[in-house]
Amino acid sequence: MATVLVEQTYNALLQMIMDKSYRPGDRLPSEMVLCNELQVSRNTLRAALNKLSVLGFTETRQGGGTYLRETDSEVYLNFFVPAALTYNTNLLEIMQLRKGLEVEAARLAAESATGEDIAALRVLYESCRKDSQQGDMGEFSNDNVDFHYALAKASHNALYIKMMQIIRQMIVPVMQDFLNEQGADIDSTFYHGMILQCVIEHKPEEAGFFMQRHMSLVVDRVRSYVERKSPGSEP
Repeated sequence: MATVLVEQTYNALLQMIMDKSYRPGDRLPSEMVLCNELQVSRNTLRAALNKLSVLGFTETRQGGGTYLRETDSEVYLNFFVPAALTYNTNLLEIMQLRKGLEVEAARLAAESATGEDIAALRVLYESCRKDSQQGDMGEFSNDNVDFHYALAKASHNALYIKMMQIIRQMIVPVMQDFLNEQGADIDSTFYHGMILQCVIEHKPEEAGFFMQRHMSLVVDRVRSYVERKSPGSEP
């Protein structure tokens, strides 16, 4: 069974869904009908249908048959995840994306954070502060990314949460290299503390301001780091 053929079949089925030939809750035609329509074998069709199911576009119900699910942002972001995680995005591009996302996420967190959200942020802030004092940049990198992810969760916006989950998976290894070269926490813990206080006091504009400042400084440092690491740069 050729991988290329499975991908082509999957794309053809997905296009049918995107064209709204079928609606959520509709049952797809039988395997025989789809095989004839797409001119593929049953094994190829089943592999393509399985991919649709894994991504959340379809479901198999008891008694037989494949049905379209009601799709939401979670499904489309699950579709985006594999491409994002395999695309060779550099650290600067990731940080620029983060800056765009996290300013508004911080504002929303200051509006929407629950007591449980704030408690989780406090724990991660203290972990970052401890890592910084001990000069442990490996642990600081992990706790730093976790703090930002917890802030996105505190926004209670499913899109911000999912996007930060993607970024979290992409960024940890390269952030460790960046922070190891930086050698110490310069001001991240300070900004984390200011943002946390704004969330505690439910001050969204102030939270957005401090996140904007924080991420702007980080992006500038990452840009310098990437330039130093690029081929042909001066040692």
